[in-house]
Amino acid sequence: MNPNYKDNEYIKMAAESFGAERSEENLYRLFDVLLKRMLDNGEAPAAMVDVNKAMPAIDLENLDEGDTFKLDREVRLRLDKVGRGDGVEWIPLYTDEEELSKQPTTNLTMNVSIQSILYNGLSENVAGIVINPFGIALTVPKEILNIVIRRYEEISGSEEP
Repeated sequence: MNPNYKDNEYIKMAAESFGAERSEENLYRLFDVLLKRMLDNGEAPAAMVDVNKAMPAIDLENLDEGDTFKLDREVRLRLDKVGRGDGVEWIPLYTDEEELSKQPTTNLTMNVSIQSILYNGLSENVAGIVINPFGIALTVPKEILNIVIRRYEEISGSEEP
């Protein structure tokens, strides 16, 4: 397991607990774990979308970690979104590579801060985040994200990345 994701197992456990029993105690546990991972500068694997299609000529399937390559233009990436077919989209928070690989949505992944993923869940065009969308698939709507993010900003003294 990638050492950057080691403590994400607590997110997974808290999400599973809240999914099994939607109690106030389990909700607060989920808040606490998300907040702690943000404060620890935790990262998660993220599926990325090549917005300006700068990489079609690169054979990403045959690149190994650490390989280098050059592009002739700027690359703009954004977090991929997932949906249930009802038109509502969510920003996925995968806790580890195993969760990310359950149903690959893109062939481009990178480490992204959990802070960034949660802030992206507040974007206009999404309903929030979904933890391990092809596993537990626990949705966390914007109202809940706002509570965690406000608390993060109070404690850390910082705002949106």
